[in-house]
Amino acid sequence: MKRFATIIALFVIANLATAQPLDTKAKGILDQVSAKTKAYKTIRTEVAYTLTNTKSGVKSTKTLKVWLKGAKYRIDTGDQLIISDGKSVWKHVKGDEEAELSNPEPGEDGISPSNMFSIYEKGFKYKFVKEEVKAGKTIYIIDLFPLKPKEKDYTSIKVRIDKAAMRIVSAEMNGKNGSVYSYSIKTFTPNETLSEDLFIFDKAKFPGVTINDIR
Repeated sequence: MKRFATIIALFVIANLATAQPLDTKAKGILDQVSAKTKAYKTIRTEVAYTLTNTKSGVKSTKTLKVWLKGAKYRIDTGDQLIISDGKSVWKHVKGDEEAELSNPEPGEDGISPSNMFSIYEKGFKYKFVKEEVKAGKTIYIIDLFPLKPKEKDYTSIKVRIDKAAMRIVSAEMNGKNGSVYSYSIKTFTPNETLSEDLFIFDKAKFPGVTINDIR
């Protein structure tokens, strides 16, 4: 859950980090991505998530369905549903008879479906790596490095940005334990009308499920 809850900034963008000397080319690109993304009222997207660890022979994949509207979000991982109205968070493992209700978790800085488009906004320095053409599209590649690496369980995050769309299309986080967490945008639909019902846990739709309120 923490990995998913820390892919809710590549979507909600504020100001870029300025605590370290800036790579001006990377900053210029990220500023454009920021301006473009802030203009969206809503986002609906599907994200392919892959966890790979060659040392332990682990590789798992899943598709995350994500709906975003300001601070509100809904994430369907296939086996778990995570919903936030911006004030509270509901988590329900499908098939379980209990759903957890909690406060939003502050201060997370890994990748999550909701931060995948603004992960760079604070706590990072960044470096322009290169520009490449892939499947007919020009892609910018930028590396992010945490300002306090000793406090993190990862070393870097690599983001790829579609030059024409000025949108992050994938991100890859390298864990200190050898795991690589990859997120790739499969579909992206901005400014769609999204019902407020998407962002609340309606008990009537989950008969037999009780709420464990831990706020």
